[in-house]
Amino acid sequence: MVEGEKGMKISSKKARTVVILLAAIACFFLLKHLLISDEARIKRVIYDGKAAIEKKDIEGVMEQVSRSYQDDYGLNKVAIYALFQRVFHQFDEINIRIEEIEITISENKQGRAAILTWATARTGDKTGYIVGSSDKSCQVTFTLIKERGKWRVIKTEGIVPEEIFL
Repeated sequence: MVEGEKGMKISSKKARTVVILLAAIACFFLLKHLLISDEARIKRVIYDGKAAIEKKDIEGVMEQVSRSYQDDYGLNKVAIYALFQRVFHQFDEINIRIEEIEITISENKQGRAAILTWATARTGDKTGYIVGSSDKSCQVTFTLIKERGKWRVIKTEGIVPEEIFL
């Protein structure tokens, strides 16, 4: 018998069973973590970001963006935050459709997700395209890096921020 907290007596057989069970659970999560490919992780970042935008969840969006975000339009993470605040304030409902997604990982450990997408938004009683058009999708490319074990977006190409607010 082993004496546990609060003076309870636990049989050594039960203690071993608990330790084995905890070790099995830890191994399961470790293996699951190791078996998920970087491509699948990057795809999850894209779809989590999509879901966050559609829910107008600013924190969920920003969780996918790197602290070192910098794009060709001069936007950084703070500007992206302000842009999404403005988008979420201006539009009542946002729907994003992803038609195709292609993930690549370069030798320098940068990921790229090239997607064909459309986004519609409703404001009042009007609905219109804010990304792409009724006859043509928009090619958007996200560049990602791994920060603290999680892929995050460091650059976006293919969407001109000013066009969203026309």
